[in-house]
Amino acid sequence: MDAIPLLISLCSSGATVTSPSFASAKASLMSTLREEYGSMFDPMRTEFYAPDVTFKDPMIAISGVSAYQNNVDLLGGRNALGKFLFKDASIKLHTITEDPNDPLKLTTRWTLQLCMKVLPWQPYARFTGVSQYTLDENCVVVAQQDYWDSINLSGGGYTMRSPLEAFADFAAQLSTSAGPELLPYTLLRRGGPRYDVRRYGFKPPQRLVAAQNAPMQPPSTVVVAALPPNANAAAVSEAAAAARALAENDGLATEAGHWTVHGSGSDEVWIGLKDEGRAVWPMSDGLRG
Repeated sequence: MDAIPLLISLCSSGATVTSPSFASAKASLMSTLREEYGSMFDPMRTEFYAPDVTFKDPMIAISGVSAYQNNVDLLGGRNALGKFLFKDASIKLHTITEDPNDPLKLTTRWTLQLCMKVLPWQPYARFTGVSQYTLDENCVVVAQQDYWDSINLSGGGYTMRSPLEAFADFAAQLSTSAGPELLPYTLLRRGGPRYDVRRYGFKPPQRLVAAQNAPMQPPSTVVVAALPPNANAAAVSEAAAAARALAENDGLATEAGHWTVHGSGSDEVWIGLKDEGRAVWPMSDGLRG
């Protein structure tokens, strides 16, 4: 629905989405979302959600505030099944933005982490993405649509994909993503097999080799792509070019040059970002698919 007809419709029913009371209610909702993300929705402020609120992500679709709360309690390990399956769940909120064209929309960008403790090797699964909230005229959440960077992000926008792809993405992490709870970086975008975006708070412990006139030390936020074992210089350059093209197609501005990173587990190619803040940019205009 276009913004102007929406405003006319709401105002004709007595709602004023540009009034001070609406702005105050929206500010309260945004503050509540920050608190809920910080606590992994413990507690969940159900008064900010409609009784028939809908939630959809690449894997599931549910409706009703009780089902919503049960889902976050499951991931947080706070109900019986959740305590059996998961531990160390957390969600980091990077940004929360208002839509300048639609006062009834909010978008958050986040990183989610949890450990599948039921498996003997206790792997960690990590997801990055955006949530688009639809509000009513009282600033109550009536719908939430989540998109994962690893599944839905393509060409700078988000496209609906099959739940089977989401399950495959999750399962792949459970088979290979054993590791500690805390990483030496913040994961800003997890692109699946394409590329990741990481922000380091200190010099990484791996050995870095600069190439193509790159400075000795990369910036704190980098695009990262995996390299095949024992990749030669030509293979590294090819992987860097491919990762750079994908990142720039998704709206990132990259630095010249690249680095080869030799870690304990696998080798990687790194590309610096010119504008680190754009790594957590909100959802782009519209959806495709």
